[in-house]
Amino acid sequence: MSGTNVVRLEHAKRRRGGDPPVSEVSGMVLVDNIAYDKQVLIHYRDAAGEWRVAPARYDSAPPWGSPERWVFSGIFYPADYPEPARFAIQVVAAGREYWDNNGHHDYLLDPGGIVFGDAPLFGVDRLQRIVEFVGWRYHMDVIGVEEAMPIAGRGHVLRYKVTIGRSVGPGRYAHARCVGIAVRGSDVSVLSDTVCESIPPVELVKP
Repeated sequence: MSGTNVVRLEHAKRRRGGDPPVSEVSGMVLVDNIAYDKQVLIHYRDAAGEWRVAPARYDSAPPWGSPERWVFSGIFYPADYPEPARFAIQVVAAGREYWDNNGHHDYLLDPGGIVFGDAPLFGVDRLQRIVEFVGWRYHMDVIGVEEAMPIAGRGHVLRYKVTIGRSVGPGRYAHARCVGIAVRGSDVSVLSDTVCESIPPVELVKP
């Protein structure tokens, strides 16, 4: 399998929910409109180690027609399954195959994690996107980013402690949170999400 610009992962997330609880992978894929008839398929490894295929479904496209947005869901793991979900994306169109497999490494998605499939740069703009997926309904500002040690055995090359909050004035923030972020190439995982007890030197205010 090889990577291509025809298809690329926009994002994927893995969340626990349901009754009984399960861990579900869902996300969005961007596909160039190279043919009207096409299949967008998610190849993933299940909890038993078997490779399976889940179809994505067409969602929308810009007025100029490309790239199309395709969404997928319904990839389930046991709620307590600790291993990363592994997957790659295939498009079949006009008798040809196109793949996004994260540069031959496949995408790896930890429990509760988020993966972005765009450029492997990591900056404030990507932090803001992560914040949106973590679940806040209002705009949050990045207060600080602290680099930490790599996570042994998981292939993460960088780890960050990110402090975020809603600005209510110069140096003053409400709703402050501390979020642990792991970065592996273009993959980003949210490791933890806790209320910050103190974030000197910024001044915190009550919501």
